[in-house]
Amino acid sequence: MQIPPITRTKFLATMGGLSCFQFLFNKQNNNIAYQPPSKCIYHKPPPGVASDYSDNPSVFGKILNGDLSCRTYQESTELFAFCDRTPKAKLHALVIPKRFVPNVYSLTPDDANLVQSMRQMGLEVLEKEQPKAFATKDYIFCFHIPPFNSVDHLHLHVLAPASEMNVAYRYGKYSCGARWCISDLEVIDRLKGGQAAVPYKQLF
Repeated sequence: MQIPPITRTKFLATMGGLSCFQFLFNKQNNNIAYQPPSKCIYHKPPPGVASDYSDNPSVFGKILNGDLSCRTYQESTELFAFCDRTPKAKLHALVIPKRFVPNVYSLTPDDANLVQSMRQMGLEVLEKEQPKAFATKDYIFCFHIPPFNSVDHLHLHVLAPASEMNVAYRYGKYSCGARWCISDLEVIDRLKGGQAAVPYKQLF
């Protein structure tokens, strides 16, 4: 699909304007909690998914197939949780479905239970790794909305404690309600109501 020149120009102008605040995002986070060891491990796919994840062209497909290392938090038949490679909080986990789902725009009302399961796994990781943040609800669960996502495979960000995050991340990149970020609970509510997962049209 060809991107209209005016849409492309506006998008690039917006991203160019944000670049002047990049110094806020580059602040080193020296307060990361203990992380699991990084390993290359093959993760058995659920029924209907290719044994070598050949139907998944993303970097997460390579992680699931054991071609790339990651720090594992939890795994089930359908889901996998691991540490973000550049954590922005003491706990920064990603929860992904093992089957290939490109992004939130790919979700349908039939996927409401999938997103609920992703949330549940995120809560279990959170309770284990950051029990105080779990108890005080000091966390962020969110999805990035294309084109503001970094990997084209659906992933739920689990960040805690939110109160200790860099302000540019807490109220910027991971700010639910912004055009680029939506909470898991909003996605679940929309899907259960028979709506699209995201209240915006896909830009590209």
